[in-house]
Amino acid sequence: MFIKTKQFILGIGIFTVTLLIAGLVVGFYSLRYMKEVVGNQFNLQQLELATHAARQLENKFSNIIQDLRTLNQSPSVQYLEKVSWANRIKITLSTMQETGVLEIGRVSGSGKSLFAVTGKQEVRMVPLSEAGRDPFLWSKRAENKNKVSLISPYEKTLSARPIMKIVIPTYLESADDAHPLPSYQPAGYLYLLLDKEYFVTRMLKDIRSGKTGYAWAIDNGGNFIYHPVPEFIGKNAFEVRGQREAKISFDQSNRIQKEKMLRGEQGTSFYVSGWHRGERGNINKLIAYTPVRLLGTSPPINWAVAVVAPATEIDEVIHTPYLWQFIMQGFIIFAIILGSLTIIGFGLQYTKTLKTEVENKTKDLQRSEERYKKLVEGAQDIIFSADREGKFLSLNRYGANFLSGKLFDPESLEILQTRHYDDLTQKFIGKELTDFFTPNGSFHPQLFDEIWDTGRPKTLEHTLKIGNNEVWLHTQLIAIKDDEGQVQGVLGISRDITEKKKIEKQMINTEKLASLGLLAAGVAHEINNPLGVILGYCDYMLDKIPKDDKTHKVLEKIERQGNHCKKVVENLLSFSRYTEHSDTISDINLNLETVLSVVENNLMIKKVHLKKELEANLPRVKADPVQLQQVFLNLMNNAVAAMPKGGVLTVISRWDIFNDRVEVVIADTGTGIRKEHREKIYDPFFTTKKVGEGTGLGLTVTYGIINHYQGSIHLETKTEEEDPTNHGTSFTVTLPVYHSKREVEKKGA
Repeated sequence: MFIKTKQFILGIGIFTVTLLIAGLVVGFYSLRYMKEVVGNQFNLQQLELATHAARQLENKFSNIIQDLRTLNQSPSVQYLEKVSWANRIKITLSTMQETGVLEIGRVSGSGKSLFAVTGKQEVRMVPLSEAGRDPFLWSKRAENKNKVSLISPYEKTLSARPIMKIVIPTYLESADDAHPLPSYQPAGYLYLLLDKEYFVTRMLKDIRSGKTGYAWAIDNGGNFIYHPVPEFIGKNAFEVRGQREAKISFDQSNRIQKEKMLRGEQGTSFYVSGWHRGERGNINKLIAYTPVRLLGTSPPINWAVAVVAPATEIDEVIHTPYLWQFIMQGFIIFAIILGSLTIIGFGLQYTKTLKTEVENKTKDLQRSEERYKKLVEGAQDIIFSADREGKFLSLNRYGANFLSGKLFDPESLEILQTRHYDDLTQKFIGKELTDFFTPNGSFHPQLFDEIWDTGRPKTLEHTLKIGNNEVWLHTQLIAIKDDEGQVQGVLGISRDITEKKKIEKQMINTEKLASLGLLAAGVAHEINNPLGVILGYCDYMLDKIPKDDKTHKVLEKIERQGNHCKKVVENLLSFSRYTEHSDTISDINLNLETVLSVVENNLMIKKVHLKKELEANLPRVKADPVQLQQVFLNLMNNAVAAMPKGGVLTVISRWDIFNDRVEVVIADTGTGIRKEHREKIYDPFFTTKKVGEGTGLGLTVTYGIINHYQGSIHLETKTEEEDPTNHGTSFTVTLPVYHSKREVEKKGA
């Protein structure tokens, strides 16, 4: 019995500790949640204060504009009547001074004289300064009649405070006893000077949010119009804070000002400040902001008002009640455990906690679903689902844009950069995949039946034709199963691996060239020695045997074939040892001219017309001239050989200034290269020429030379079957521009 009681007490203790910990955890999260709720409510109250202040500023400014328009309709002001104009302005000024109006004046129709009344009721009649000429010219334009213009900041310094000049054109359109018939002609303009700081300060200085919160305002230029720190007024809001407290980052407050307030948005947020009413340090602040739209001027004025308070205002309100709440929870938990309602209390607490968890999990699930939806829509893979018949059930936006060919349109480059894909998915839903995924050896409709029957995933690589573009896709097909393991659909993820395939081919070709280079060097040296002996003895015997002897002809044939073998050996050695040449500075055009002078006679014999477009003053490149001439000669000889019936050989040189590379284009109008041969043209010993006409090393050596100098060679070709009119082959060789240590060579230098 004692043991059972002890176990019971131990169990009660464990439950007590567990419940206490659970209470602390729940209380902690509850405190965080309550702080968030109270913070939002507090910020909404601040937003109401900011909105109220903004509306007051808008109404006051609207009244100023209306009073100015009313004054502008007065005959005394329009005709500048000597007796009454000053009194009329004084009356209006006396009612507007409390809003910050410093001066009201009138510029005559001639634009030479200024009549004004200052805030001290002083009357000024002076010649118009240069600062008043632009408003005068503006007021004379007919399209500006009845418009109100704003000049800010105003150059004239009546005080150290920021001042706006508000101008309205004056027309002689009112009538009185002295002027019964108005002429409706322009007669200068009426203006007033408004102290922006005073105007805003009257509305904002008494605003209090909580115990220590305050308001501040910025104009559309990002400068403080009002701030409790006087030295901030008139300064740039993005700079002055950092100047005062350089150790603290004001990125968040600057972002709110730039992306929200200066764009005329209303909202709430938070940021970190370096001080608050004499207190310094990292202070978290709550902020509510709203735009101030001062209408009636051209253009309209857009300011922003913000009300801020430290987050500690909320902490002070919440912490004490929550402390007492924790204490009460402790007593209640102990009382429940020690009382007869332990089980019921635990059940209720568990139910409440479970409900909270369910709500939280539901929200988490919704957020997770939204997050994964964004992930799928933002992925640069084709992600789709299909039914057993191979019809689209869903497709992400990237996939729809890809399969529709829109991503291959040069005009759609902005879509790839911004990833703002058009929503074209509805065009694909319900349609068969084979309408877009071209069936071939790897991809076929029966794949879906196999996945549906076996439930096993499939991975394949296949080609796809989109318009004139052939792309490689790596596709994974995965069965979508329900809780019972039954296949409900197929999930497909396809990635564009076209560039990867190209790189793989280049790597294979490079490795092949490296291996064959070593092999070729060894073979060439082994053949070269006996070949030299054969040719030596052949030459010796040719000198000894008469020319009319049959043996002499046989020896000539041996010598001819031996020289052919020698040429092949020389090409092999050149292929394997091209890196041994010196890297000198070469003139592309000079090398082209040298090669053209060599092949010029052959072009005439073959009836090939030369079209030469060599750009003058090309920058130089770092490459061996002998090797460059070998590259150009190989390409030109291949071009001529491709035009047995004659044609046009085009040789172009130019400077790609954006990529800082020199380009050489050698093109022909020949028969073109067949599709099955295009991937093999750089392979050693591959040739389409007749036996004895080519070694198959020309393009291999050419590729090796260009690759050695960090260049590239690009092929474009069309056969007569592909394009009966514009057939032929074009090789584009690019080499990086050589830059000296002292300067960068420029075009034309």
